[in-house]
Amino acid sequence: MGPELVWNAVLEWPVIVLCTAIGIHWLFRWKRPSSASVDRSVALRPPSRGSRFVPIVAVLLPVAVSEAVQEAITLRELLAQYPTTVSYGALPWAMLAAVAAAIVVGNGSGALSRAASAILVPSVALVFLSPPGLGGGVPQLVALAIAALAAMAACSVSGRPGPAPLLGWWLVFAVASVMVLLSGFAKLAVVLGALSAMAATLAVCAAAIGRPTMGNGLAVTLATALVAGAFLGCGYDESSFPRWTWALLASAPAATALAGVPMLKRHPRLRVTVIVLGPAALAALALAAAMLATASTTSPTDSAVDPYASALRP
Repeated sequence: MGPELVWNAVLEWPVIVLCTAIGIHWLFRWKRPSSASVDRSVALRPPSRGSRFVPIVAVLLPVAVSEAVQEAITLRELLAQYPTTVSYGALPWAMLAAVAAAIVVGNGSGALSRAASAILVPSVALVFLSPPGLGGGVPQLVALAIAALAAMAACSVSGRPGPAPLLGWWLVFAVASVMVLLSGFAKLAVVLGALSAMAATLAVCAAAIGRPTMGNGLAVTLATALVAGAFLGCGYDESSFPRWTWALLASAPAATALAGVPMLKRHPRLRVTVIVLGPAALAALALAAAMLATASTTSPTDSAVDPYASALRP
């Protein structure tokens, strides 16, 4: 599986969208009026929170469309397939439940609202997922703990206006898609690639509009989608990646917590760099560790166990 396949399947369109986002961002910066002509009341107005319905477009739509396109069916036929005969086919329903929970909880900025959203949204999504070898309560509780940690960290920067948080999600989902593709789960890699492209597209909108933020609901839903992808990728892994590397990939958004360090608060550019590249660096570390661990333990006599043989639901 060469780099060309990874580029064409995962990274090509997100890179194009990112370049467009950067171009639009600098275009709007160049045409921004001088501070003397800006109404002071507008300048001091706080950025608006993202709409609670944004997760429908940002998460549910790319997951459902990518699944329907791969199965060569319509969205109506996809909805009619539940309950599915394979466990990984429940991903669209898991994301539907997560988006519905995020809409109910909303974008409250209080600590209690963030904690409730970070626990409730992943909980309702993980109920639908039971990958081979990870069924039962303990693996799902571990996944829930990782999702809550990642979601709380993502909420800490979700109120920042501009494209930086969304660019971080674009890179994280791109790395996750590559890791899942190398593990042998091409269908899931396409879904994560679609989420990556949608995050980059929303970054274009954030760069053009400037003031709206992504909101806690979107941050929690994206963290849930990442954990769900890593959870399924671990269960259907054909490359024998260590399970802790999947956990590290799922917890990549936790790196945004470093943006709250007092030293970084005094350096806005460094803080933006951490928000964009911190989670991507942690995800890339998980991918590199998985590849190195597999290369050091693989032997010609290894008999690969097909996880899809146990994918049928009882």
